[in-house]
Amino acid sequence: MAEIWIIVIAVSIFLIITLIYWKFTRETIKTKYGHNWKIWGARTFYWQDAIYICTGITSLILVLLKWTDVLTF
Repeated sequence: MAEIWIIVIAVSIFLIITLIYWKFTRETIKTKYGHNWKIWGARTFYWQDAIYICTGITSLILVLLKWTDVLTF
C-alpha cells in the first residue's frame, strides 16, 4: 500500500512542477515562435523539453524527500 502513495505523490509533484513550468514559459515560447507555434513540431519540442525538465526536478525533489526521511521507499 505504501508504494501506491509514493507513486501518487510522485505524479502529483510532477504535475504541479509541469503546471508551474508551463505558466512561466508559455508566453515567452509563443512570442519566440510566433506564427510557427501553431505547427505541431514546435509544440512537440516544447513539451518534450518540459517533460525532461520536470522529470529531473521531480526526481530531485523525491531524492531530497527520501534523504530527509520524509518518504521511505
